[in-house]
Amino acid sequence: MHFRNHLPVLIIIVAMVSCFAERAEPVAQAKAEVSEQDVTPPSELALLMRHMAAHADSVKVGLARGDKNLPPYPEEITTLFTATPTADMHIDPITYPTFGKDYQQKVSALYSAAKKDRAYAYNALVQSCANCHGTHCPGPLMRIKKMYVAVK
Repeated sequence: MHFRNHLPVLIIIVAMVSCFAERAEPVAQAKAEVSEQDVTPPSELALLMRHMAAHADSVKVGLARGDKNLPPYPEEITTLFTATPTADMHIDPITYPTFGKDYQQKVSALYSAAKKDRAYAYNALVQSCANCHGTHCPGPLMRIKKMYVAVK
């Protein structure tokens, strides 16, 4: 009789343990996948893109503060066409150079713009990033959309 009173409680406990055990496996698998990805070193092009993003971030901060000067010109962008992309990433040989040249022109335009026009030139630069990433490697688009500045 005593066993029958505890049987429903025992069944509920076993059911809960089995539910949690099934959920723990995919989480462990996801952590393993992330770890593998973190081990792979980034490509030259990925590193260059990170540098370009950091440069844009520093320009954005300078514009918000009203800095007189822009950060140093990003000389690394000259390697935009020679940097090795991530393995298995398709770089279209027709559109990528067009987008890359546009980006380089927008950087030059930013550095030659009058201080009052820098926000417009900066937003044009960010738009060139969005244009390229809309076709090639769309992953960074959410971050790029946050890079625009309000124009007064």
